[in-house]
Amino acid sequence: MGQFDYVIVHFLNSFAHRSWALDAFVSLVEESNLLKGGLGLAFFWWAWFKIDKARPDRREYLVFALLSSPIAILVGRAVALRIPFRERPLLNPFYHFQVPFTVTGDVHSWNSCPSDHAILFFCLATCLCFISWRMGVLALCHALFVVSLPRIYVGYHYPTDILAGAVIGIAVAFLCKYTSFRKWITAPFLRWSEKHPPSFYAFAFLWTFEVSELFITLLNLQAYLRTALRIFPKTHV
Repeated sequence: MGQFDYVIVHFLNSFAHRSWALDAFVSLVEESNLLKGGLGLAFFWWAWFKIDKARPDRREYLVFALLSSPIAILVGRAVALRIPFRERPLLNPFYHFQVPFTVTGDVHSWNSCPSDHAILFFCLATCLCFISWRMGVLALCHALFVVSLPRIYVGYHYPTDILAGAVIGIAVAFLCKYTSFRKWITAPFLRWSEKHPPSFYAFAFLWTFEVSELFITLLNLQAYLRTALRIFPKTHV
């Protein structure tokens, strides 16, 4: 798999640092939460309000996807802790990576494999496939070409990082095919949406917002709390 990664990364990297406009465009796509999460979650709201009498279980799949996607990311983090550490391509001296224009190289220090982005968006896209093949294929193309490939281009991930993330995301999404399990997970939320729509949609907005930005706000809040605890340690009376 090392050669597989090297060939693809080297090919994409051959286009880097040739055109400022190309590098800036790819970097913009990679950094844009609107183009990644915003567009990806727009599929969900479209499907939520779509009238489809042939699929009365449509909202079950959507709720399951939004609840299972963070679980899939946790599974990915657990896998990352168990496998050998892998440096990101732009920091790997073996690759002699040419960092594209406008890319700062400021990335997380944790294991590059598997890709959290691939886990999340392939999980969501797979659940959409169970509702509508057309919408699901669009979501899968979005997960691959808008979310994943730019991260390879800028040197944040290897192709096998994306592949591993996609496998985890798709595997977790397939749990929704177990009807009794899906209904057990989603039933309380669907009852909530029917009995108290205002509070449900307020919560759904906040939750989909966090999903769309890959929970970065919650991660930052966690970091702020850790910093605060170091600055203001507990005092013992």
